[in-house]
Amino acid sequence: MGITFSDITKNTDKLSELLNEPHQNNRHDIWLWLHLNYDHDAKLPYESCNSETMRSEIAWFLKPERSLIDSIPSERARLLLPEIYLHWIGYDARQHEWLRPKIRKMTGRHLSRRLVHLTGRDRLIAMIDHWDKDVADKANEVEELRDDWLRHISKDSEFEWFADKKESTKRCVCAWEWLERNYLRPRSLQTPISNYQELLIFFDHEDISRSERAVMIREIKRRWNRKQFDERTADKKQVNVMLSKSVITQLDELAKKHGLKRAQIIERLVKMEADAGVYLSDK
Repeated sequence: MGITFSDITKNTDKLSELLNEPHQNNRHDIWLWLHLNYDHDAKLPYESCNSETMRSEIAWFLKPERSLIDSIPSERARLLLPEIYLHWIGYDARQHEWLRPKIRKMTGRHLSRRLVHLTGRDRLIAMIDHWDKDVADKANEVEELRDDWLRHISKDSEFEWFADKKESTKRCVCAWEWLERNYLRPRSLQTPISNYQELLIFFDHEDISRSERAVMIREIKRRWNRKQFDERTADKKQVNVMLSKSVITQLDELAKKHGLKRAQIIERLVKMEADAGVYLSDK
């Protein structure tokens, strides 16, 4: 995804005049807000970051700071990666959940929770942009992070069974029931899983080996099959009977001849006799 019209616009305002830049770029503005607040103690209102008032707040602070204004282009060039290095970071909540702690660890940056308007993709890229590392070294580490992400999602094929078009939601709920009973601690704060995305996010965060995952998925499938069987046989009850070997042989022959199971043969014969009363009626 390239730079869109909403990313860069030509709209002259006070900040454009101060920086002598007629084109506005929201990513650059967020970086500048962080640069001024964290590195120059600008004390800009937290709620202004990535909001409609961000540029006016930045302009208000910069107006008397001529030397600081002159340094902005070189600092921006030193720290901000070209867009092409960041295209792989999308708008998917799962990817953001996976990336956030890794970018925090990589950059050593932890942005304030008070930056309430700086969320999602914008927040992740802001952490990378504000990272005080020369752009060439930064590019290498971001590329390594991209490769890690691609390797990670290549394992999603293990969960394809849960992505079934018709049964996905039910299968994911079944997974949650199994996890709650067999894996999670009694007082776990894990929120219930109700869809495929939430299931993937759960396993993203758990430190589980590939072999352990395979065992867990196999057990979840067994639970699913038992539930499906119970639903299909809700109006049935198992009855154990003793039959002679010859009758069992005859039963198997009938089952083979009619393409039915033993239980289906017995059930049909009993119903027929109950309706017609031919063979067991008193004489």
